[in-house]
Amino acid sequence: MNIHYVDNYEILSKQAAGIVEQEVSKKSDLLFCAATGNSPTGMYAHMAKKPSIFGNMTIVKMDEWGIIPLDHPDSCESYIQRHILEPLHIPKEKYITYDSASEKVEQECERMENYIQENGPFDVIILGLGKNGHIAFNEPGEYLETRFHKNLLAPSTIQHDPNLSKGSEPAYGLCVGMQGIMMAKKIIFLITGKGKQDAIQQILERRISTYCPASFLWLHPNVECLIDMSSLSA
Repeated sequence: MNIHYVDNYEILSKQAAGIVEQEVSKKSDLLFCAATGNSPTGMYAHMAKKPSIFGNMTIVKMDEWGIIPLDHPDSCESYIQRHILEPLHIPKEKYITYDSASEKVEQECERMENYIQENGPFDVIILGLGKNGHIAFNEPGEYLETRFHKNLLAPSTIQHDPNLSKGSEPAYGLCVGMQGIMMAKKIIFLITGKGKQDAIQQILERRISTYCPASFLWLHPNVECLIDMSSLSA
């Protein structure tokens, strides 16, 4: 893992966008697995300044909340439409998405895993860091899933939106499994935001544990990790 310490979120975002630009200059039709949330938002904003460069990429939605519908403003679907597809002028046929509704979970997980196996590996995957060390919705636990799957969400993850606790079943998400992540050709790992000091410390100790899924990135040969220095303080 190549670790780069940067002074603030703006620098992190600009540098991350620059890495994607370098990759797309080598292969314009990248298979690009997109994270959502606060960590990559600034990066996508910088990419949107040069939309013609990125418009030939195929975008794969990394994860999606269960319980809330796709058209909910806090869904990953809404985020990707707002921050990636529209600004970068990505055509509908170059966006790979899925529905996380409970009655569709099994078939959608199977469909997405088949897509990844047939079209992968990802050229670039964007990852943020959860407060408990999760990447995508691969939460800490006794074991980690290799395939695209449904996962119950930890309390610290559910804090994202109170609506996630209002369903008829425990809050869950769908996400790319650890195999899909670890087989990606390049990983851009963005560490920013408050309340993540414990997870950051576990990663920097280089001790690999299923209770810190992000620690497995030490096993990948091509990870660019950008750490916002302000995230190291309380």
